[in-house]
Amino acid sequence: MMKAQKIRCNKISMILMLLLLVCSAYTSAALSADTMHVDPQPAPPSSFKGGVPQATLQAFGAYPNLLNITHEMRENFHPVVKLPKRKKWKKWIQKRITNKNTKDADDSNNTCNESQIGLMNIYDYILKDYTGKNNNDNDVILQGGKKVPQLLPTREDALEFAKTQKQSKLFDVGRYDEDRRGMYTSSLFDAKDEEKRRTIHVGIDIGAPVGAKIHSFVDGVIHSLGYNEAIGDYGHVIVVEHRISATSKCWVLYGHLDANSIKGKHVGQKIKKGEVIGRIGDTSENGGWTGTHLHFQVAMTPPQTHDMPGVVSLKDRENALLEYVDPRYVLGELY
Repeated sequence: MMKAQKIRCNKISMILMLLLLVCSAYTSAALSADTMHVDPQPAPPSSFKGGVPQATLQAFGAYPNLLNITHEMRENFHPVVKLPKRKKWKKWIQKRITNKNTKDADDSNNTCNESQIGLMNIYDYILKDYTGKNNNDNDVILQGGKKVPQLLPTREDALEFAKTQKQSKLFDVGRYDEDRRGMYTSSLFDAKDEEKRRTIHVGIDIGAPVGAKIHSFVDGVIHSLGYNEAIGDYGHVIVVEHRISATSKCWVLYGHLDANSIKGKHVGQKIKKGEVIGRIGDTSENGGWTGTHLHFQVAMTPPQTHDMPGVVSLKDRENALLEYVDPRYVLGELY
């Protein structure tokens, strides 16, 4: 009797195990079938045209990294301009501004990330906005609160300004791929021809006091140097060929320097990483710009001479951004 019951229990257990195996196999097959027949999600529409973002003023990393510069490579670059460290109380204020701007950008779904992150939390500088359509929106504010235009109209005005006015000791940054419609007013920028008018900035400006040192970020060779004398031009300028890696190199324009920066230098001269290439020039030396600064521009091909178009027209923007890459890949996440 006991033996018969044991046999029945074993049969029932075997039947249950078989049922479980059948159910498991059915479920797996159903899941596989569902997975195989799921319709793929449509790819999001691309915001790029020829590798270049359609909208201006995009976040760090949005532009083509044609030199393939990695974070590790950038960590080994020497600073081009040594920015002052941000004090602790300023860091606290900046953190609150960053949090607020990030929330505002999220709320407005703004395509331009203005959250002021990255190096701005470490170094003490102002992020400038030159998108104002009115030229007065771009005035430089001097110590004491006096306003002067960014670009003086004549060389005589520039000479007088350099002799009599105290310049700001603050550091600031002017952005890449910024439409500066209200700033470029001289004939150098085809200001009267709307189709040809050049307003898109294709370098980065680092505003600094007169005489501030400018360093080579890696080894290089001087490609060309000289003086671009027109009002609104670079003034004293040096172009250096830099080898980034075994497979890539670029040509960097260092513009708005002082006159001594080009003295004693020659084409073909070797430049070492960290070496002082030049210094920030005053308004009489830098093309008439009252906000003294370095114009830093990175080209993929060598220029014919000591010149590159620092601003381009809107119709030429796409090609220009593939030739003059985002300097943040060299300088770091300034904004």
